[in-house]
Amino acid sequence: MNLFILLLVLAVRRLDIGWTKSWVADNRIERRLLPVVSWAQRNNKGNGVVWLLAVVLPVVLWAWLRASVPWALAVVLDALLLLWLLGAESEFRYVTGLVQRLRMRDGEQFQAQAEQHFGMTPGTEDEAYVQGLCARILMKSAEGTFAVLFWFFLLGTLGSLAFALNFALARTLKAGNVAEQWHRFLVWLPQRLLLVAMALAGSFRGVVEGTARHWWQLDGEALLRSVVPEGLDLPRNMPNTFLERAKVQLLALEGLLNRCLALWLIIGVLWWALFY
Repeated sequence: MNLFILLLVLAVRRLDIGWTKSWVADNRIERRLLPVVSWAQRNNKGNGVVWLLAVVLPVVLWAWLRASVPWALAVVLDALLLLWLLGAESEFRYVTGLVQRLRMRDGEQFQAQAEQHFGMTPGTEDEAYVQGLCARILMKSAEGTFAVLFWFFLLGTLGSLAFALNFALARTLKAGNVAEQWHRFLVWLPQRLLLVAMALAGSFRGVVEGTARHWWQLDGEALLRSVVPEGLDLPRNMPNTFLERAKVQLLALEGLLNRCLALWLIIGVLWWALFY
């Protein structure tokens, strides 16, 4: 049944629907946690208390809710929750939108969308900008779609919910909080499994050589930055213009991420078949 839920959610994410911000905004989960964080700050509660209220308590309540409702309703609730956690519009669609702007040679809108979806500062047209954008896309995909799917494969919606709430809380509180420390551990394995998938689906040598020195570190950003551009399996003869070079790199990254997602789905199905 988890496979049906996952395929349904992935199919819905590909539909062109006018979703509200509560389903697509990057801070959709953080906004739900703000009342808890604000209450804790007003009452001088520690980060540990906030973590228990914002992460542990919702997971326990979700487990109780699913156990209390009929099976069919539980399936619907799982699908809705997974869709909300992943976001109704995926990073893959954002990358496709960037590629479309590049094909139209609309550099201004390309940089505007890169800023909106991936936080890139506009105004530069060099190799460092393109590589930084690719690294941001990888980071967002690893901490978003792939990490949520990893915990869904492992523990169902309870695992995905715990990961997403903890990640949202880590971004809400000041640096060095307990949620941030947990996030580094929770995302460590999904990030490296994504790199394994990239090595299998793309340039094995490029991925391995670039990331070897970062493999055992907790700094996931440095790890994913080190895979760009060698790990993208780019053609040897690259165009000279900024827009054309950016298009080639983003097309390579888009195809690589899609192949990685396919690998994850295959492995996830095998995991469920063998252990559930």
